Amino acid sequence: MTNFFLGLIAGCIIAGVVTISAARNPSVQTRLGLMPAAQAAAPPPAPAPRIEPPHCPEARAETPVGRPDMLFSRSRLWSIKP
Repeated sequence: MTNFFLGLIAGCIIAGVVTISAARNPSVQTRLGLMPAAQAAAPPPAPAPRIEPPHCPEARAETPVGRPDMLFSRSRLWSIKP
């Protein structure tokens, strides 16, 4: 009995997905009368031209803070006393 209900639910889900997929196809929509044939045959509208964003000025190089060897300096590590 449980297998029957699980199969019934799975079959309903599959049938729903297939129906929705088919109904999104323009030729199927025309045959079902959901969309007029003239609208289905018309090409899609052309996309709007892309507007280039304004270019930002070059960022100035910031002065570095400290030196790269400050954290892992050997003299600093060996100078730590217990």
